Amino acid sequence: MTLTERNNKVKQILQSFYDKAVDKDFVIDESLYKVDLDGLFNTAVWGFREIVLVVLVAMKLNPSYKASEELYECNPRALFEGPIKEFLIDNRIPHRKSGPLNIAKATKGLNDSWAAQRRPKDVADHVVKIVKLLESSKRVLIDYIGSSLLSRLIAESVYLEEFNVERDPSSDPEVLFYLCDELIHKAPDAGNTPQKISALMLKNYHLGLRTGVVITGGDDRASVTSTTSKKPGDVNEENPEGVVLKVYEITVKPFDIARIRDSYDCLKIYEQKSGKSISEVIVICRPEDCPTEMKKSNLHLCMGSYSYSEIIYYYWNISEWIAETLQRMTSESRELFYLELNSYISDFNTAETVKKLWQSLNEEI
Repeated sequence: MTLTERNNKVKQILQSFYDKAVDKDFVIDESLYKVDLDGLFNTAVWGFREIVLVVLVAMKLNPSYKASEELYECNPRALFEGPIKEFLIDNRIPHRKSGPLNIAKATKGLNDSWAAQRRPKDVADHVVKIVKLLESSKRVLIDYIGSSLLSRLIAESVYLEEFNVERDPSSDPEVLFYLCDELIHKAPDAGNTPQKISALMLKNYHLGLRTGVVITGGDDRASVTSTTSKKPGDVNEENPEGVVLKVYEITVKPFDIARIRDSYDCLKIYEQKSGKSISEVIVICRPEDCPTEMKKSNLHLCMGSYSYSEIIYYYWNISEWIAETLQRMTSESRELFYLELNSYISDFNTAETVKKLWQSLNEEI
């Protein structure tokens, strides 16, 4: 079949799973797989549940497909990042960008050998048990397991919506600083929280002052490398023509020599492709994230610098930078910042820990 035909077929399969999942008259006996399916939802690693969804769809497309032996025979990346993810987005079902591929990268099959190398291993074992069940002449269970899986995903989406915050936006810089600082230090979400806050803050700062500067990188997750995004840093200030003016690395993990080397390599790749050289990078981080070799300053905001080849890395205190930037923003741009931050946290893909903390913080102010 053509790519379009395949994508349409995948959507039909998923819609069938979805319709059964929401049909109160459709009774499912989960006794053969309930423990294993439940186990996929007792972890923060979303890829395990998503790889099972890929396998289910692949088995519907090709009755002879065996994920335990030739996982990549179904082209799982194209399958998940194409029609499956589109379906999940359309139905506001939480997912990750490449979750199933991250846990099964360069894997021949979903079997005991694969599970032994995965963490948490017990969750990987649940995946293997489901695959074994389906391949041991139990393919009749595909629709049932698919519907059960979608039912849990739908329930999770409904559950997460309970933490959404609806209130008038604040323009008070002290209130906004408190919200941001608490989120960054208590719910960093693998670096996604500080990166998003910084990007939205810079974006609305420039919009408020009508500088014409464009912020890029704000839509990427922290796990996306600069090489993958083809941008020199986590967040970048660019002119309207797309020329990078300033590069920012945002982190709540040590930005040590190893990270500096990675950053330097990305800057060189960007320079080769764009013909534009970058001589300095702002690292927005906590004091404990600075390298011990850093040349220290006596300032509070700029904690020091580190020279690597021809690049100078300036280390800025993330709390001090947030407080200072909020003070320089217009009142209107601070309100827009709050609204966009609230919208990001309300998104069905934002982590539960961030949602819960945001809700509790807003109840305090």
